[in-house]
Amino acid sequence: MTEFEAQQTPEARCARDADKLECLVQAVEYRHGGQAGVQEWIDSSYAALRTDVAKRVADAALSLSPMSWRDMSRPDMSRPD
Repeated sequence: MTEFEAQQTPEARCARDADKLECLVQAVEYRHGGQAGVQEWIDSSYAALRTDVAKRVADAALSLSPMSWRDMSRPDMSRPD
C-alpha cells in the first residue's frame, strides 16, 4: 500500500484533500456554467475532506463566484512593488 493510500501522514492527507478540492472546484465551475446534476458531486467531494484548511478553502469556493477566484489570484498591476 502506498503512503497516499494509507493516509497515515499529514502529507498524504493533504494530497488527498487537494484531489478532492480539485473535484469540488471543477463541479462548482460546471454548476456556475449551467450544468445540472453536479450538486451530489459537490457534496461528496466536500464530505471527503479531512483537514480544516481544505474545508475552509471549500467553503470559500462555495461562497464565491468562480470568476472572482480568478480576480483574487491576479496581482494588482496598478501598485508598484
